[in-house]
Amino acid sequence: MSRILIVDDEPDMRLAVRNVLKLRGYDVAEAGDGPSALEMVRAERPDLVLLDMRLPGMDGIEVLEGLKHIDESIPVVMITGYGHIQSAVDVMKLGASEYLQKPFENAQLVDTVRKFVQGAAPQKRSYAVPRREPVVAPADNVPPPPAPKPAAVPARKVSAGRRPLFAAAALLLLLAAGAFYLRGKAERDSYYREYPGAAPNISAMFWRGDELFAGDWLSSAVYVYSPGQQGLKLERTYQLDKTHISGLAAAGDTLYVADSWRKVIEARKLAPGLPLLRAYPMPGKVSALFYDGEYLWTCDGDGNVVLRRTDSELTPAASFKLPEKPDQLFRGRDYLWAAVSSSGLIYRHKLDDTLTLDGVYALKDMRAGYPLSAFVWRDGRIWLARDGLAVLTEAGPGELQEQD
Repeated sequence: MSRILIVDDEPDMRLAVRNVLKLRGYDVAEAGDGPSALEMVRAERPDLVLLDMRLPGMDGIEVLEGLKHIDESIPVVMITGYGHIQSAVDVMKLGASEYLQKPFENAQLVDTVRKFVQGAAPQKRSYAVPRREPVVAPADNVPPPPAPKPAAVPARKVSAGRRPLFAAAALLLLLAAGAFYLRGKAERDSYYREYPGAAPNISAMFWRGDELFAGDWLSSAVYVYSPGQQGLKLERTYQLDKTHISGLAAAGDTLYVADSWRKVIEARKLAPGLPLLRAYPMPGKVSALFYDGEYLWTCDGDGNVVLRRTDSELTPAASFKLPEKPDQLFRGRDYLWAAVSSSGLIYRHKLDDTLTLDGVYALKDMRAGYPLSAFVWRDGRIWLARDGLAVLTEAGPGELQEQD
């Protein structure tokens, strides 16, 4: 008989879950707090732990880490209240197997439990993608070119009687060119297109030449796409067993992979199989990586941004503190962009000595229940991934709305 441990400080909640599972023939144990749960797991390994996110004293994240230290193989399903879905997503990056959002139906509970206690491997979550009419993309998926500047007209003498006609024609030409430019700019700003992806839990993305690398934290896999007239084509898939992908970056022929749960950055060779070269211990849980051609930018869960040389020790060269505590980074030519998944806000910082905040933006299409999980800029467009949707989005800057 499969043994399930329920960890929740609310007796009524434990009772309701216990009754549902006992009717299905499961052996159910209960704990009202984190220390009790860890003691029970040390004494007797359960087949599954149902762990509430909000616990007094020792919270769900701390309990999850303790469980994984005792036995990494124990599947853990996080239970989170409405409005805290991103917290559940974050802890899944740290090793949880699944999450349930309150209030959930009995059938949802039973179906989730069956994934882990009947020998079946966890299934990928499937979601219906909300329909949205996209802007029709050019056939070659290249944004419209900027409006050409009016050609210079050689100076010539014009009679006084004809000057008004030439002036009117010139004005019309300027107005037409301005209208063409504004129309093209509006189309570029409002550009929006979605592409089916191979996985719904993308936690990191970057472009390397004409290939898009996307790391999925749930499947522990890296997917490589190439753009084409029909959208994105999946070229390769790399499986990284026991690596919880929270950040990706490439420098030369080395792929750097952040694992926030294990507090390491892996250096892997960009070759078939992505062979591991070395794992670098980090002082904090690195949630984001970006390589700018000279430095590897790292950011941990406390907002500590460190620029590291890509030498044999990833030597720190400079450090900053970002108050928003982002879990995603992108360093452009003029700005550092940082995103916070839980709020969906994107922050723009100047590249000065203190990374001065220069603007705060929200996505026009927030999609409740599908939080922003990865982003990257390319050729004036922002590429987005949302956790829970097997979709990659390409959008113009009009997708960002500046906040007061």
